[in-house]
Amino acid sequence: MMGNETSQLSGLKIEDKATEITDFWSHFQATISDSCRYFSLKDDGSVSVFKGEVVLGPLWTMATPLEKCSNNLLKYRHPCIVRYISSWQQRFTFHLVTEFVQPLSHVIIGQTPLQICIGLNNILRALVFLHEQAGVSHNNVGVSSIYVTGDGQWKLGGLQYLCNFTDLNPTYLKHARIHRYDKAIDPDEESHDITSKVDQYAFAVLVDEVFKEHDVPYLREFKTYCKDCLQNNNPSLRPDLSKILQHSFFNHEFISIYKFLNFLAIKKEDDKSQFFTNILKKLKCFDEETVAKQLSGLLLSRLTLLDSTARRDVIPYILKPKNERMQNGEHSGFFSLSVFKEHVKPRLLQLFGVRDSQVRMLLLMHFTKYVQVFSHEELSQHILPELLLGIKDVDDNLVASTLVCLSELVPILGADAVVGGKRSKFFTDGRPKLKMNVLMTTSNTPKDDMYSSTKSLRDFHCSEDVYDTSAALTFEKTIALNERPSPVGGESHDEDIGVERNANNLINSEIEWDDWDNTNHQVTLNSNETGCENNILVNSDFEVDNLMHNVEKMINIEKPLSDPAVLERAAQEAKKNILDISELDIKNQKIDYSKKNAADDIDFFADMIPVIEKQKIISIPEPNTIQDISSKLNFIPDEECDENEGWGENWS
Repeated sequence: MMGNETSQLSGLKIEDKATEITDFWSHFQATISDSCRYFSLKDDGSVSVFKGEVVLGPLWTMATPLEKCSNNLLKYRHPCIVRYISSWQQRFTFHLVTEFVQPLSHVIIGQTPLQICIGLNNILRALVFLHEQAGVSHNNVGVSSIYVTGDGQWKLGGLQYLCNFTDLNPTYLKHARIHRYDKAIDPDEESHDITSKVDQYAFAVLVDEVFKEHDVPYLREFKTYCKDCLQNNNPSLRPDLSKILQHSFFNHEFISIYKFLNFLAIKKEDDKSQFFTNILKKLKCFDEETVAKQLSGLLLSRLTLLDSTARRDVIPYILKPKNERMQNGEHSGFFSLSVFKEHVKPRLLQLFGVRDSQVRMLLLMHFTKYVQVFSHEELSQHILPELLLGIKDVDDNLVASTLVCLSELVPILGADAVVGGKRSKFFTDGRPKLKMNVLMTTSNTPKDDMYSSTKSLRDFHCSEDVYDTSAALTFEKTIALNERPSPVGGESHDEDIGVERNANNLINSEIEWDDWDNTNHQVTLNSNETGCENNILVNSDFEVDNLMHNVEKMINIEKPLSDPAVLERAAQEAKKNILDISELDIKNQKIDYSKKNAADDIDFFADMIPVIEKQKIISIPEPNTIQDISSKLNFIPDEECDENEGWGENWS
């Protein structure tokens, strides 16, 4: 449940449930919608909000504890101190907004020994800064004053008791003692004349509390050092905090790497070159999770990214998730995929918001290595807008590299999301389609080949009965029907002479008739030898078998249907007898209804009934006694039929 607060930060949403409640304030988590990449690694604008009420006491007459802490955070800035963002007063409640942090007491259980060691180093560095550079004392060092950021860094907070060394006296400590951590207070504190060593004693108690039974190099020696030196009954014998940093506990190999990366700006070029050449070999000796959580930010810092040796020997491996199935010769990444997503990916989202051409070019150079770790939402809402901004830059190299990375996003997000705007199909698939005869000859072609979808006439479904006669099969193999056959009667008389000379070319011709829209084709077959003239109407390509059934009745079965001479003469007679193409339409046929016999019912589907009989020899009548054999539509009514009978309408 989230609630809006009237504040100086627009878009701030504070959670209703408090994370921690102390004597001085309540700690809440919140988000700022318009500040996504500056306050948290989560890239969602996560921040921490502290709400404090008025508190009575001698130290809070001028300001409340939270208000005093806010002023000190604003005044004393250090990488190891909680970062101040904003503060305001709303009625009687004071609000402080800081970077996203969690109390150390909530996460100390999940901390590894190396993380604790680095955390103590950060707290010690913050105290050294306050003591030696700011000239102030913290006076409340303990677990309650330490916070952990989203990337696992320990930071010092709780600056409400901070004061200058000139103002630090037994009276001030007595007034502050009521709310300070009892275990971190020297029992003889009020009797000592020297009060500037309060933080040393408290730091020794902190080390003992966070380290119980851990196997850390030099830990036992360091605990002994803290008890004998930092908690010495004589405050004058307690060493300065800067000397504690020189102890071996804060100088083993992992801490040394951490310190070197933190102070990279003041290192010499030769030292940096040698450091980055061997750093990956050294880091492989430590826990991967700890390395990623503590050092990933430093390994991807701006100073590291701009170093030439790091760009060659470190960055290519850090930006590549470890792949268990590597190709031959392929280099493995440093972090596993799960660790990469948890700790490195948030850093990359932050780096894409950096307006540095060298940093952006480095990210684009290795873009293909880590693009798959981002979610669809992260790519579309964070990465893509930054890449689209890059193509508008004046640097040609940056634009070219950005376009290459955009091409990687097309298969993931789609061209509509990457390119935008309206798109049209300007290109077609120009691969040739294989002919049917080629498919018949290539028997070893796979059945699932994309080009083998061409089917023969018999492969298609037909709603009518198909007669499987040997003569029909022979005719189908001989005559290959075109996709759009030429209409009968469409040729001139002069073309008939050429047809007679080249019968086979006529059958296999593929003349295109662009203006021909009639799908019904009428074919007239005439046999000069038999003197039998017959008309057969072919309604579609699927009635080839019906055509063959009628052809068998008209032509002597002894002459094979594949005889070119018979087919040639049939085509010629068909073209001669039909002078006008409109005659094929039943509406245009002239019918004499006076000759139609009312009792004569023509069965138009009689010729579709399969007839299975033995081969018979049919005697062909003389030419003067030619018998008219009509097709199912080319009928002649009885002359004696009254024209008023029948359909009741003159269809002629």
